[in-house]
Amino acid sequence: MADNLVLDWLDEFESLTESEIHTYSSEQEHNHEVMIALYNVLAEPHKYKSDHLIEGICQQLLNFYRSGETHLKRFTIQFIPTLVFLHLSDKSYSAVQTLLVSLYNLEVIDSKGQPRTLSFRIPSIAQSSIFHDSNNLEPAFIAETSLRRWEECNTKLVSWGPLPQVDCLNAQNRQRVATALIFLYNQQIANVIIQGIEHTCRGISRLITQGFTNQPDSNRSSVASDSSIQHGITPRVPVSSPLLIELLHIIYHAAERCASGGLQALHDVIYRAKYESYTEVLLAGNAIKNLIQNSPSISGSAPRPSHAHSISKSMITNASFRTKKLPDDIPIQDPNQTAQGEATLDSITEEQEETEKSKSKGALKHLTKIPGIGKKHKAKNTPHGDQVDLASSGEANNENLSIDSNHTVHVSAV
Repeated sequence: MADNLVLDWLDEFESLTESEIHTYSSEQEHNHEVMIALYNVLAEPHKYKSDHLIEGICQQLLNFYRSGETHLKRFTIQFIPTLVFLHLSDKSYSAVQTLLVSLYNLEVIDSKGQPRTLSFRIPSIAQSSIFHDSNNLEPAFIAETSLRRWEECNTKLVSWGPLPQVDCLNAQNRQRVATALIFLYNQQIANVIIQGIEHTCRGISRLITQGFTNQPDSNRSSVASDSSIQHGITPRVPVSSPLLIELLHIIYHAAERCASGGLQALHDVIYRAKYESYTEVLLAGNAIKNLIQNSPSISGSAPRPSHAHSISKSMITNASFRTKKLPDDIPIQDPNQTAQGEATLDSITEEQEETEKSKSKGALKHLTKIPGIGKKHKAKNTPHGDQVDLASSGEANNENLSIDSNHTVHVSAV
């Protein structure tokens, strides 16, 4: 089905006249059906078993790029990552190599044939980047005026280029040419359809995981384990650190547009960077990962990790404290009576005091009874006028009580 659409698309362009090319270019910008068919053919050309089909696609894309029409040029640029991945994984397609070399040589020189240099300014902290989201900065922490003043002082320019032209792709210049072409693609990535972004993210995962065995706890290939290449597995594709950085720009844009496959591609790039020990790729990859998880501006792109900290319901915070108004049950005292000692404040019984009293009573029940301690009897007068408060009488306890001159109480059993 896809190859039939591509063949009709090739025949249609050959029948056009020069006056119809401008109208045709405007229509191609919205021809999503043909775009998706081209992505499918270039991603898996072995399914169609036709080298002539790949050659026809590459020739027409080159004609689009050199036509001078802006829409046709953008149409060709959106397929650059897919063509790069196809060449890096399978170098037998000579038409793909010729197309990539032509596009590269056309971009590294200007209209006068001089080496092209692109200059741009690095954004300050006041502008969002893959490392931070300026919307999350609190005005109280960093004043907006300070950010603007820093932005005005930041006038350092970064240059891209000049790059030398090449005659063919080889092991020496292949990574540099691929990186420059992906950089060109990133300049126009906002014009690429969402289906194209998704195809590109899947192509990134296939490229950087090619030649690695499966993880024991995963059903798909990844690069987390450094196991040897088994028999029948395709060889690994070399990728440089600058190339992975450019691929991370695609993944970051895919996350912003909530494209499927972007998170898996980010996961694969980070693990491949760990395997290759690319520190700058790890820095950019983890920055994108944290931004996706924590930035509210990227909605629905990724769920929060399961190990994220959550606030417990039993945690005590300022909201746990509630003010309570005391009851107005304390009578107003007369200052004159209070000074003469004729009146005292009534006691205020609270729930806590009642609870403590009940607890103390319950605790006394468990105390062992001591002989001689019972009900309190009335005090008896001694011969010397002293009052003795006895726990029990002699008749009740079968004991004789006597008091000597030293006021000592003697108890003798009957």
